[in-house]
Amino acid sequence: MTNIHTTQQKQEKRQLIMQVAMQLFAKQSYMQITMKQIAAAAGVAKGTIFNYFTSKEDLFMSILLEKYCSFFNKIMTNINQEPIITRQDFTNLMIGWTHELITDHAELVRLNAIRGPILEGKANMVETIKWRDQLYVISSELGKLLEEKSQHLLTQGQFSHLFIIQSGIISGLMNMSALTSFNHQQVALTYPDFTIDLTREAEQQIRYYLNGFFEEKEHHEASTNS
Repeated sequence: MTNIHTTQQKQEKRQLIMQVAMQLFAKQSYMQITMKQIAAAAGVAKGTIFNYFTSKEDLFMSILLEKYCSFFNKIMTNINQEPIITRQDFTNLMIGWTHELITDHAELVRLNAIRGPILEGKANMVETIKWRDQLYVISSELGKLLEEKSQHLLTQGQFSHLFIIQSGIISGLMNMSALTSFNHQQVALTYPDFTIDLTREAEQQIRYYLNGFFEEKEHHEASTNS
């Protein structure tokens, strides 16, 4: 019984560290945040954090992958309440999920943008792959559910892949939207051509992509059947 309680306490401490790290990330750039700062905000010793994460990169990589797993699980819960999903329904849902990611999970999107160039440099590869495997399983389950609910509008793999495209569109636009600021500070008001309305333009790009994707699919099927 003691061991179960201890395991629960460890998990709660781990979640606390991750929550505090995300709160700091909401206000500062990744480079400004230190493990000492995270420890102080969480009320733990700096060494305690290293009992759970091998580096700052490992900490934020864990946050990224675990939060995406939670996001996909939430989507599946919502999809289960839908009777049938048409092509238009799916397009609207994807646009809605894009809006939610940007407005309600902005730190998650920011983390995803630095995953390759920064986080993977010092993240724990074994832990990263473990969580990436779990994310892949959840993504596959999500794709399978969408395939069933849409009465095979697309295959499981196609649905799952569209979420990768969504992530790429959002991350790319977010990266370019930072041209009018430096390290979270606005530095110029004279770059109108560089200004990006992230939410509006990401939603627009998702709609354009999906419309083109479905049109190309239908054209291919028509050519194959003729």
